[in-house]
Amino acid sequence: MTAGLFPGFIFAQDHSSPGDSAASEHPPGTAHVFPQAMRTEFENDAVQVLRLVIGPHQKIPMHEISPRVVIWVNAGRLKLTFPDGNTKEEVHHAGEIAWLEAQKHAGENLGGDPIELIAVIPKGK
Repeated sequence: MTAGLFPGFIFAQDHSSPGDSAASEHPPGTAHVFPQAMRTEFENDAVQVLRLVIGPHQKIPMHEISPRVVIWVNAGRLKLTFPDGNTKEEVHHAGEIAWLEAQKHAGENLGGDPIELIAVIPKGK
């Protein structure tokens, strides 16, 4: 199990309707990087749950993430690039669950299929 790039994507786009439980605020350490890839599935005072979809061979610019749980909906291959220039390739499987610490990175979906995952982001109190 590895700490990967795409689980960390937090993109500021609110898909909730007025009066919906999903708030428009995002937890600290999130980035407004690629809004069309993200949909808020659930949000309350304790947690934000995001669904992320990264297209085939899509590149995502450098961004910061806050700590979170990531659940891979399908398999995927990622290339991660860190601020110091180091890179790492990762392979993830459908159903895989991991904890990610706060970090900064960029990345690329190396596969020919979209990657879909769920990020569960606790909110600080």
